[in-house]
Amino acid sequence: MAINIFIEAYKQKNPNTTARLVDGNIQVKTQFKHLLDTKNTTRDQDIKMTTTRDITYVEFHNRANTNPPVEIRSVEYFGLGIGHSRGKPANQIWLLAEDVESTLRGKTFARYILTDEDDNIMHPGNSGIMYVSLTQLSKEISPAGELASFLLGKEINPQNEDVKKIVNAFNTSFKGFKSDKEVAGLLSLAERYTNDGRIEGLEEGLKEGFVKAAIKLLEKGKSVKDY
Repeated sequence: MAINIFIEAYKQKNPNTTARLVDGNIQVKTQFKHLLDTKNTTRDQDIKMTTTRDITYVEFHNRANTNPPVEIRSVEYFGLGIGHSRGKPANQIWLLAEDVESTLRGKTFARYILTDEDDNIMHPGNSGIMYVSLTQLSKEISPAGELASFLLGKEINPQNEDVKKIVNAFNTSFKGFKSDKEVAGLLSLAERYTNDGRIEGLEEGLKEGFVKAAIKLLEKGKSVKDY
C-alpha cells in the first residue's frame, strides 16, 4: 500500500509513464539477499515484492553522500535485480531522505528506463529505477506527502485513511520489535529524527549487541565513542 501511494503520485505527475502499481498476488520479502558468487557473497535490499507480472525492489536511503555513491549503488542493484528476475521486469524504487542531485536534478521524482537513444523505443523488459525525494514530497498536501513526512520521522496527523493504516502498522510493528528484541530504548523513526544529533554514530548495519550497548550509554548521557 505504501509503495503504491508513491507510484500513484508519480503517475499523476507523469501520466504517460510505463510504471505500474504493485497488485495481484504479492509476495514480500525484507532484507532480500542477492547471491553474488559461489562463495555466498551477498548484497541486501530492504524489500523485494514479487507478483506474477514483475518484481519491485525498494531501498530506504538516509544520506545523499555515501560510498559508493547512490547513483552507482542503485545501478549495481538494478543489474542484480534484472539478473535474478528470470525475464520479468525488475524495478527499483529508492526512497531518499536526502536529495541526490545527480539522480533527481531538483525534481521530486525521477525514473530512468532503458531506451534506444535513436528513436526512444524502450528496451524489451521495461525495467526502471525510480528515485523519490521524501523531503520534496513531504511539502505536498497529499497522501504521498503525508506518507513521506511520516517516513522522515516528522510528527503528523494523517488525514488519508490508507496512510493512517500504514502509520498504525509501522508503530505496532515497531513496538512488537522492541518487545521481541528486548531493546525498550530503541528509537522510533520520529525519535531518530528529533534526536539525530545524539545518535549519528549509530550507522546502518551495526550489530544488535553494539546497538544495545550504545543506547545504554546514551541513556547515561555518554557518547557512543565511549564504547
